[in-house]
Amino acid sequence: MNYKNTLFKIICLSFILFQISCKKENNQKNEEVTAENVNKPASVQIAQTYQTDEKLSDDEKLEVKSVIHFSAKYNSPAIWNYEKDVTQGALRKLNPLSNGNLVFLMEEGDGKYNFSPFVLILDKNGKEIFKQNIGDKKSKYNFYDPLVQDNSNGGFTLYVKKEIKSVNESAVSDEAKMRSALAKYQIEKITFKNLNSPSTSISRSMEDIFFKTLQEKGFTHLSKSDFSLKSIKNKIWITGTAAKRNESEIPFIAVLDQNFKLLKFNTYEGYPETDINNISLNPDNTFYIEGVEDTAADGSYYSTYKRFIINENLKLLADKSDSKPYSSFYRGPSAPDVEEEEEETVSEETTSETETNSNTESEKGNTCHFYSDRVENSYYSIKEKEMNSSEILFEKAKSADSTALWQIRFVFPSNYEVPYINSTKGFKRKNGDFVFSLFIRDESVKSGVLSMVIFIFNKEGRLVSQFQTPAYFGLTDFEMQEVNGKLIAGFISYNADYVNNNWEYPHVFRSISYPLD
Repeated sequence: MNYKNTLFKIICLSFILFQISCKKENNQKNEEVTAENVNKPASVQIAQTYQTDEKLSDDEKLEVKSVIHFSAKYNSPAIWNYEKDVTQGALRKLNPLSNGNLVFLMEEGDGKYNFSPFVLILDKNGKEIFKQNIGDKKSKYNFYDPLVQDNSNGGFTLYVKKEIKSVNESAVSDEAKMRSALAKYQIEKITFKNLNSPSTSISRSMEDIFFKTLQEKGFTHLSKSDFSLKSIKNKIWITGTAAKRNESEIPFIAVLDQNFKLLKFNTYEGYPETDINNISLNPDNTFYIEGVEDTAADGSYYSTYKRFIINENLKLLADKSDSKPYSSFYRGPSAPDVEEEEEETVSEETTSETETNSNTESEKGNTCHFYSDRVENSYYSIKEKEMNSSEILFEKAKSADSTALWQIRFVFPSNYEVPYINSTKGFKRKNGDFVFSLFIRDESVKSGVLSMVIFIFNKEGRLVSQFQTPAYFGLTDFEMQEVNGKLIAGFISYNADYVNNNWEYPHVFRSISYPLD
């Protein structure tokens, strides 16, 4: 009987302890969830009166015409901030990994403008988890268009273009010149198997990859001798330009495997003087090519968007290019010939008048086309009212005929100006929202301070969110991407300090996370 009572007491005690354990575990989970909600700041709601509609004129057929008088009170707060002191630092690329980690490809100077590349990795909460110098000290690395590929174990592989001293700078023959131009560039493959072991690297020269193929196709020189990299379907895509004797340069596209073996190559004679700047995969497994043709005639310079579609064998299928230049400017006539010396006075007057007109025209402000949406066949642009104005026009227009769809006027306080519209960047979210960044300078502070404002518009053209970085004497190398429903921004800031009769400009790398959802 005593045995049964003892057993019953043990069972009851075990049940009570189990209930206490479950309750404690649930409390811990609730605390974690509560803490997570508290740490994630709420976005500031945009008042309907912040974006005011304007009346359309009789000949306007805009979907949206409105004005926003900028106010910092609508800035949503950041989720987290990261900062790191760097000497003459430079941010070249931000690349998220599939596990949520953020890879920043950067360079740091030694104070004498000798730069060394390094990789910095933050986790999804903005905590630094990895930093390593990469590359050799003899080559010049280009981190503006590197390729970053995920590895299954949390590591990654980096493909980067690097420039080395030409092996034959005194080349005379066409063959020697082309060899020298190609040998100047290499692709380096840097592999990080995981974040606990050092990286390994291998390189291959562009001469080894391309010379034989270019020579067989009759090409004799590469005046630009530069290349761009792209990763599509686990292959390396390389674009560049080459020319035959006495002919214009034309673009080429090449496909390599991950060990630099040349798989496919084609040139595009119908697109002279065209630089390819983007390749994207279509849903039907064809490829959409985007580039810009730069031409000159009669003292004028023209830039025209060129677009075409190719198949998996790089064969041209269709042309989608614009028929008219998107940009043109007049530099004036060339210098007069000897026979025309008697007209020198007239020419000088004409040149003077041309320069005056050009200056007046430039002071009226510029236009920057900073994003093309080929799904909607539209593009986004920023227009200045005048140079360094406190008022700009954000516009969405049809690609086919430049018919405006949205015209949203931003009016900043009188102490602000918009200094660098050509640095505006933007991207479209999967839900249709459009995100873009804009430099602004506050002149009420001595010497002026720069910050970046970021606006998010829904597909109806209404402002839904707004962010602003802190302000600094200098702000450069701004990059932003959407990562798991958050906006990740990275940039270099610096201030001006007068120390011991010398000006110093301490650089800081900063990354900020903002809520998108």
